[in-house]
Formats: sequence, structure tokens, C-alpha cells
Amino acid sequence: MRSGGDAVTHSAKQSRLALIIRGHAYRRRAPRADVDFALAAAAMDFDLELYFLGNSLLQLAVERDGRAALLPGGYRAWSALPEMAAAEWYAERQWLERCERSGIQLTLPVQARTAAEMRAGWQRCRHVLLL
Repeated sequence: MRSGGDAVTHSAKQSRLALIIRGHAYRRRAPRADVDFALAAAAMDFDLELYFLGNSLLQLAVERDGRAALLPGGYRAWSALPEMAAAEWYAERQWLERCERSGIQLTLPVQARTAAEMRAGWQRCRHVLLL
């Protein structure tokens, strides 16, 4: 057995990946691909920062029907992500306020950011992927 195995694992987890999610929630299969990609990245030990642009935030809505995106009823894979990897969730402030006004609950705690704050955040990550 190699000594320092924990250090190798810890070092690998230091790699931060920003996922910029812009797909329309439940309009096509894109939301399914978004969550599948995030789950795969988590399985590869990336620490994740997820940036939901515009109405892509609605992928996290508790009361949504995913059939239009070919998701099975009750599909809530986003909520499994925190158990797999360190993840931080961000969305545009106006979209979070809109959800709050409309009574839309989200499956995960999302932090409000301005567009400039979100850009600055993903630019600090080692890797960035636009989905």
C-alpha cells in the first residue's frame, strides 16, 4: 500500500470545475445531459461550482414535470449531487427573486449573484464548461 494515499485523493479534489448551465428547463433533453454531466464530474472527484443562467434555474424546482425533457416522473438527480461532491450553487439574483415571488421552491440551496459576480466566480475555477 502506498503511503500518502489520502494526500493524492485530497490533491485531486482540489481541482474545481465550473459548470455554466444555460439550457431551458424541461424543454428538451438538455437538462438530463446537464445533470448527468454534473454527476459524472462529481464521480471523478471534482469540486463543483454550478452557475444557473436564466430559466435554467427551474431545473431545480421541486414542483416541475420533467416529461418534456424525457425525464422520469419525480426525477431529482440534482439533489443527489451534494452527497457525491463538494458543490456550490449560484443563480442570477433576479431569477431567485422571481422564483421566490412565484412560490417556486428549489431542491438545493442556491446563492444569488449578479452576472458580474458569477463571471468572476467561474473565472477563478481551474476548469470551466458551458453546458
